[in-house]
Amino acid sequence: MPYTTANPKAVATGLKLFAIGVLIGLLWIALLLIDGVRRERLGYREQAESEIAQTWGGEQVLAGPVLAVPFTYAAKIVREVADSRGVPVRTEELRTTRAWAYFLPSELDVSGRLDPSLRHRGIFIVPVYETQLAVQGRFRPAAAALAVEGAIYEWAKARIIVGLQFPRGLRAAPVVQWGGREVTLEPGTGREGWSETLEAPVDATVAAADGVAFSLEMTVQGSRRLAVAPVGAQNRVTLKSSWVDPSFGGAALPARRTVGPSGFEATWEQSYFGRGYPQQWTDAAGQTAVAYHQIAGSAVDVTLLQPVDAYRLVERAIKYGVLFLVLVFANFFLFEVTAKLRIHPLQYLMVGGALVLFFLGYLALSEFIAAGLAYGAAAAASTLLVTSYSASVLKTGQRCLIVGGGLAGTYGYLYFILQLEDYALLAGTAALFALLGVGMWATRKIDWYGGK
Repeated sequence: MPYTTANPKAVATGLKLFAIGVLIGLLWIALLLIDGVRRERLGYREQAESEIAQTWGGEQVLAGPVLAVPFTYAAKIVREVADSRGVPVRTEELRTTRAWAYFLPSELDVSGRLDPSLRHRGIFIVPVYETQLAVQGRFRPAAAALAVEGAIYEWAKARIIVGLQFPRGLRAAPVVQWGGREVTLEPGTGREGWSETLEAPVDATVAAADGVAFSLEMTVQGSRRLAVAPVGAQNRVTLKSSWVDPSFGGAALPARRTVGPSGFEATWEQSYFGRGYPQQWTDAAGQTAVAYHQIAGSAVDVTLLQPVDAYRLVERAIKYGVLFLVLVFANFFLFEVTAKLRIHPLQYLMVGGALVLFFLGYLALSEFIAAGLAYGAAAAASTLLVTSYSASVLKTGQRCLIVGGGLAGTYGYLYFILQLEDYALLAGTAALFALLGVGMWATRKIDWYGGK
């Protein structure tokens, strides 16, 4: 059997491809480090938001009002005691026990206008708001639905309760109109499942018989998000603002909404079906009380979005970083093979470093100028750097222009993809197919074994 040696050209090509692969791996690590910087900067922004929330008010959640009525009932106490012979004997006794019954409104209407503004903490900007909330409705407490045997309700000692996520955001003590009387909400001591409450004493005797209407107004400061829990059997929530970039979320989307250059207005209309908690409950032994987080979890909300989240765009751009490296390195490698150039791995590394620095530049600039301008400036700097360096590596201006034009077009197409959101995957896949086709056509006549 004759002995054959490997073609030196094929071996050199294979080694060069291996070296390029190693370089791409090293540069991918650099991309991961840049993404780590992005996460760190995002953490600083969240810290700034938290600091502003501590002084102004955080993401407010309104849960209430709730009518709390004290009552007494005869609780059966079962105990085991030993008789004179030491045999356990089970005994039962009735003991008068005090507990609270909680009732939600039969009707609830909440309306408010959010007046937005921007607060600065260092280089970070946080949207905040002040809103005048008008809450009105009617209570028709159904004590019979609680089915507590022997319960005696003290309607005259009832309390109205309102839960607010950040009470420090209140501009003044809210005043409640209750059956023709005014009462002022004050900080409560907290209840089972409710860490902080606003409470006021009310006489619910009339409410127990015929129902009673209520209303309250409160001026609340908050940041980014406002949520309202639909605690009524029938609910209507209307929120409006001059902010032009809202996001509606929570447990339900608005039934009607308009968003335009002058702001937004949204209306939710809901019943208590599918809410996850009843219209009435007690905290008596053996009963399941409804906690604040359950009510807050059913809230509808609006979030004041910033027009462009630069950190999210940078995150998405970094995911395409390896593709950039592969495309540009493939371009250089094809020039090396077809034009019989000799490009050192260090020169590949220099070009790859310029490509990686684009993402760091984009991140740094986006904290000070608009995201689009930051992207354009970083892309222009990277393209200029790679193109000017290519002039000495690729030897001719034509090849240099091909690299520069291709890189500029790739940056432009990536920016287009970043703006698409929902269709980004489709656009990216189409571009990959097109690039693969170009690569296959350009290499169709290359003899990779180096025979001729």
